[in-house]
Amino acid sequence: MTLERSALKGMFPAFPTPFDALGAIDVERLRTLVETLIANGATGLVPVGGTGEYTALSPAERTQVVRATVDAARGRVPVVAGVVSPGYAEALDAGRSFVDVGADGLLLVTPFYVTPTDAGVRAYFARYREAVGVPLLLYDIPSRTRYATPPAMVAAMARDDGSIIGMKACNTDLTVFARTVEVSGDHLAILSGDDLLYVQHVLLGATGGILASASLLPKPWTHIHTSAASGDAAAALREHGKLTALLDALFSEVNPGPAKKAFELLGQSLGSVRLPLVEPAAATVERLRAALSALPQAWVPG
Repeated sequence: MTLERSALKGMFPAFPTPFDALGAIDVERLRTLVETLIANGATGLVPVGGTGEYTALSPAERTQVVRATVDAARGRVPVVAGVVSPGYAEALDAGRSFVDVGADGLLLVTPFYVTPTDAGVRAYFARYREAVGVPLLLYDIPSRTRYATPPAMVAAMARDDGSIIGMKACNTDLTVFARTVEVSGDHLAILSGDDLLYVQHVLLGATGGILASASLLPKPWTHIHTSAASGDAAAALREHGKLTALLDALFSEVNPGPAKKAFELLGQSLGSVRLPLVEPAAATVERLRAALSALPQAWVPG
């Protein structure tokens, strides 16, 4: 499908990559997960980003995950593959491979390790968009890259360069988020990338979200989005509040370690994480267990 800005709304779960007992990609489990997410309201899918352990996968494995996601989605929702490479050549190789197996768009992180200038990032996205040939979403996550994309430049990238049609916004500064919506909202779709600030982001103008915890509990997140998008802040905050303990536990260690453990506790194992990530600490597991047990049963996918 041709990915349009208007399609970037609702919940786009960023999901962990399932591994089997030998540590290989578990394609059957991935297909089951995709079916569950779509059945519970996902409006798009985001494989192999940070939650999908992009940096721990080989290039061939990354492409395998995207291909399996596209095959399982069967055109019902767009697939936006996460590209979390530090520099241009590797990112372009990955993006082209993802497009070749059917990705509708790419979520491209700003370059990292080498801390870029604003001009460098803008040129990077413009050249990448021209070379890869599919719509791009800017992935702005200063906590991981040491670079925060200025709101005015986000607007220029969408309005003047045509290099992006959307963004995943992970800057936790709500003033920056509000300013980005103010200057860019008419030119691109802004998706929240912060599970804890999601309601606030939607009330400020986000059209949806790319959230890790939405892969674990797609049903309540669909309800939260619907409430927030309709302006019912009280209902959205009330439902979101029921997730607070779980979100605190999920992000108390590096994602997706706790998320994969939570899937396991729900009887839906996705396998373990790859090094340098390790299994969550016992205290984290107990926090996850307690938080999951306190959730309404109807929220947990069957």
